[in-house]
Amino acid sequence: MQQPSKLMPAVWGGVIIAVLSAVPVLNIINCACCAGTMLGGVAAVYIYRKQMDPNSTMYMNDGAILGLLAGVFGAIIGTGLSYLFGGFSMEWLRHIAEAADDPEIDEMLEQLAPVLFSKGIILVSLVMNLIIDCLFGMIGALIGVAIFGKPQVPPAPTWQQPPQPPAQP
Repeated sequence: MQQPSKLMPAVWGGVIIAVLSAVPVLNIINCACCAGTMLGGVAAVYIYRKQMDPNSTMYMNDGAILGLLAGVFGAIIGTGLSYLFGGFSMEWLRHIAEAADDPEIDEMLEQLAPVLFSKGIILVSLVMNLIIDCLFGMIGALIGVAIFGKPQVPPAPTWQQPPQPPAQP
């Protein structure tokens, strides 16, 4: 039997990784051992498993591939989202600096803003996200295979009649 495509489950897992990694406040979940990134790997396995034949078994190599792909998509999408939400974060930091009423912090933020949005920093961020998201996405996917990989419908029992003793004359 042909296996379903891993692409769309990996994309959905990557979207979950990206949102839980890049959206302010939601990204706090990754402080718990990259739990959001692992959740994206588990979700990719869950979605993939739903497309499979219920009687088939899912293997660890399928999970590893799904986790790596979800990590790649998560890193790319997440880096883009981080760049988009970076302006929000800078405004938030400026608001805190105004509340602190410290001109040194204001000056530091003005010098820091162009550096944070430079192409080099975005490239370094993408590389770091690729490493971390692929690693923890794969760990999450392997956990997902352990949870969801078994056949969903138990096979029908095959009962055999016990052998009949020979008829006595």
